[in-house]
Amino acid sequence: MAGADFPEPRLFSLDEAQTLLPRLREIVADLRNAREKLAIAQSSIEQRYPGAGGNGHVAPGGETARLNLQVEEAQREIMGCVRAIAALGCELKDPDRGMVDFRTTRDGRVVYLCWLVEEPRIIFWHEMDGGFRGRQPL
Repeated sequence: MAGADFPEPRLFSLDEAQTLLPRLREIVADLRNAREKLAIAQSSIEQRYPGAGGNGHVAPGGETARLNLQVEEAQREIMGCVRAIAALGCELKDPDRGMVDFRTTRDGRVVYLCWLVEEPRIIFWHEMDGGFRGRQPL
């Protein structure tokens, strides 16, 4: 995800990563709220106006325009949350689960510390290509 808008992930010690958890809990909560707003607005558009905007033309004003503004606002909020996580040097892996990874070194190689928002602290790690299923206790 690194690029012009996103800094390169950094390496963390376990203690450094743990200190970010309160802030990350806030960001992930904001992210979940924005995703819920987006889903509601998109569902409302589809239910009330099946096919609305499908041709790229929405009449100005009215309910469709209001809902489209809600979609755009939620999308901006989502991107703001994603950028906030990246700015901390972390990697958002699964917004649905609230999963964030932190690069660290273990036995001379780079691996991930893996955290889910429901977990009180970071208690798992996995290889760079291991993913969630490869999580192992610290």
